[in-house]
Amino acid sequence: MSDDAAALKKSPMKLIILLVAALVVLGGGGAGTMLFLKKRAAAKAAEEEKAKAREAQSQGEPAADSAGPGGEDSEDCEETGEKHESGGHSGPEAAPVMVLTRTVNLTGPRRNAFLRCELNILFCDSELGKLVSGDKPSPEKSLIQSIVLGILSGKSVEEATDPESREALRKEMKDKLNEQFKPHPPKPGEKEDPKHKKPKRPIKSVLIVDWAIQQ
Repeated sequence: MSDDAAALKKSPMKLIILLVAALVVLGGGGAGTMLFLKKRAAAKAAEEEKAKAREAQSQGEPAADSAGPGGEDSEDCEETGEKHESGGHSGPEAAPVMVLTRTVNLTGPRRNAFLRCELNILFCDSELGKLVSGDKPSPEKSLIQSIVLGILSGKSVEEATDPESREALRKEMKDKLNEQFKPHPPKPGEKEDPKHKKPKRPIKSVLIVDWAIQQ
């Protein structure tokens, strides 16, 4: 067999190999292009969501992601117009913590059942936090103590030992305190000062740091 005949037989094989290699390259490139386009579309959607949230906040509306599952308020403080002397905006870390320790009777088959708990109340309203976190008595402090005691009193041993019931109690305390201390709307003819705007939810969170049942 001559060299020309061998070359003719090898040529189709080389052509097939080149075609397969070209298809692999094109296939990989197409997949890479689709992945790039998907990432670009996701990034664009995220930017649009952020722009909508910023626009809603600038108009005084709650952002779409300010609520947790089920529409519950998050435990973040919305930014107000108050400023520290250093010039920075006030934030949740600036507010003091109210430490509240209580011992209450529990209902149940045993007569001598007690719940001893320690609660830490965090504030978005730094002025309210300062009024209630010190050693001096104040009407605000007495009101918080009364609300917390009213929620804890009359609970059963089963409720106190159930983690889900304990979480429900914590949320109930936060909701009732926020309802009690929420800012009142301005009276007719009055304008709200944006520099001293009060947070709509003065209580950031109620934390249970100690929870012991004695029977």
